[in-house]
Amino acid sequence: MGFRKLLFNRVESDTGFRVKVRSFRFFVDYREGKRVARIPVQPVMGKALVNVYANTAVEWKAPFAAEVIPEAKRKEILKNVVEAMRFLKYPVEFVDARAEKGSP
Repeated sequence: MGFRKLLFNRVESDTGFRVKVRSFRFFVDYREGKRVARIPVQPVMGKALVNVYANTAVEWKAPFAAEVIPEAKRKEILKNVVEAMRFLKYPVEFVDARAEKGSP
């Protein structure tokens, strides 16, 4: 997957999605065509780092809010957000919440 930087906090993928990072507001806007989802990012106390959790719910904003996002697509969106943030040199980690809590 290739990326093209649009602005200091925006990137476009060669697969057709765009990401706008708003880490100081604790979210990222993910766009595919006319659909936009707001993905929360969690700052890590004492570090210049944000976490994106694997169990984060993803929903399209209006007027597409009624569309159900399948599990595979939800995971793809979260992975895309993390990859885009890394391309922009944002310190980000993709965290499996189950592993963090010590469950199998």
